[in-house]
Amino acid sequence: MDTIDILKNNELFNELTHDELQTLAELTLKRTVPKNTLVIGLGDTSNSLYLIKSGKVNVTVTNEEGKEMILSTLQPGDHFGELALLDEDPRSANIITVEKCEFIIIHRADFYAFLKQHASIAIGVIKYLCQRVRFITNIAQGLALLDVYGRLVKLLDGLAESGENGQRVITLPLTHKDIALRIGSSREMITRIISELEKGGYLAITNKIITLNRKLPSAW
Repeated sequence: MDTIDILKNNELFNELTHDELQTLAELTLKRTVPKNTLVIGLGDTSNSLYLIKSGKVNVTVTNEEGKEMILSTLQPGDHFGELALLDEDPRSANIITVEKCEFIIIHRADFYAFLKQHASIAIGVIKYLCQRVRFITNIAQGLALLDVYGRLVKLLDGLAESGENGQRVITLPLTHKDIALRIGSSREMITRIISELEKGGYLAITNKIITLNRKLPSAW
């Protein structure tokens, strides 16, 4: 996809006309970053929005003891750093490339100038911020109200897509450590639970790709 297509399909900018998208595209820059690179660090000061043209990144947070949790994995068409366009506070999460990535970048000064001339973009921004509030609320509810198994089921159900023969497939490669970091658990606990689910025929894993053969049990 070219820059205009990526902007058009992004939730922040899908209210814009083609001419407005063309104008915005002319303000962007491109950057290529290798795999396993920290693009943004928690607490950094920055003033740019990144849209992913190719590749994947993990959004993570760490506590004072250095314990890490993966909040989400972003893919082509997604974006990060949008809060830097709206305020001047430090970055609220780490962004780490999972594979080689190409980014489209919009700086705050250019975004503000564009916003003043094209107020329709504010609709997309408001809608997106509402979605983010719901997303964070959902994460908080899961951590507060569900046990490890409940959080695992919620994660797998949320990532799974319809496949063949009634199965559901998680195409995002996940190790046991990846899963543990996403739901705030230990790798050993995840290994035990998934081993039991595999023995029971509920799921199968091949090359880090998880196939859900049937509905996961309500409790473990």
